[in-house]
Amino acid sequence: MTRGEMRRREKALEAGFIERDRDKAFECVKEIININANEGVLFRFRPPKGYEIDTLEAEQIFLCKPSVYEDSGDCEILFDLRDLCEYFMLERRTELLNRMETAFDDKFYNDVIEQLNKNARFENLRNKIRDQALVACFSERYDEFMWKNYALDSEGICLVYNLNDIFLSLPSELKFYPVRYVDNRKKQKDIWFTSKEYNFEDNSEPEYLKFLFSCLTKERIPYSSEAEWRLFSDFSELEEGENGKKFDFLVKPRAIVMGRNIERNLDFRDRVREYSSKSGIRLLKAQDIKK
Repeated sequence: MTRGEMRRREKALEAGFIERDRDKAFECVKEIININANEGVLFRFRPPKGYEIDTLEAEQIFLCKPSVYEDSGDCEILFDLRDLCEYFMLERRTELLNRMETAFDDKFYNDVIEQLNKNARFENLRNKIRDQALVACFSERYDEFMWKNYALDSEGICLVYNLNDIFLSLPSELKFYPVRYVDNRKKQKDIWFTSKEYNFEDNSEPEYLKFLFSCLTKERIPYSSEAEWRLFSDFSELEEGENGKKFDFLVKPRAIVMGRNIERNLDFRDRVREYSSKSGIRLLKAQDIKK
């Protein structure tokens, strides 16, 4: 992904989540589509599992909790712990701070932060917040890497979607945005939760927008080459042991590409053919597509 492509994605998210200018964000997204997004074509690589066809037939889509993904930092919630500690001492422990002001130096705060990061309850809280975002991934990238890593070494399928179809038929409970890529997500201060969000007790919007912004921020290396777009639900409740949830999704793929190795699973291949025929969706073979 070029720097220009990454910058356009960043502008779209900054307009939506920092400037809170929806019209500007929409114009930025249109610019991405017109310049970078394969004329609005997106790919969704899927493994050779029967439940994938079940979901398509039911006109639904399955969104996963981030902790299922191999990227341990995906949607990770980051706090500015020094800022939050200082706020707590200033606002909640004023008398103690006045009496022992000299004791609250860098070493004190560093020790508190170290203990927090070791605290199991704090870690459980971060993970719980993280998994309130449920995600389905789409990509502008079509190549052997995607087939190998997301379609079980080409045994699965690639669903071909159109961006405009998704935007026009997007259910109200789901959101759809491009992912932005940064060089060091943990040091990306615009997604850190601070005392500023904590102070908006009567207005949850700043906290909510930062949560969304955080879920759409990933490491540039190694993920930027995937040029990902995300369909996600925020603040979803799951039962214990569930990895995700199905949502209604009336957007049909424009085409289905069968992987080169789909013959390894003939039952799955036959179900793909049957679904394609009944739905009137064009069926292609990966080996017949010219790059």
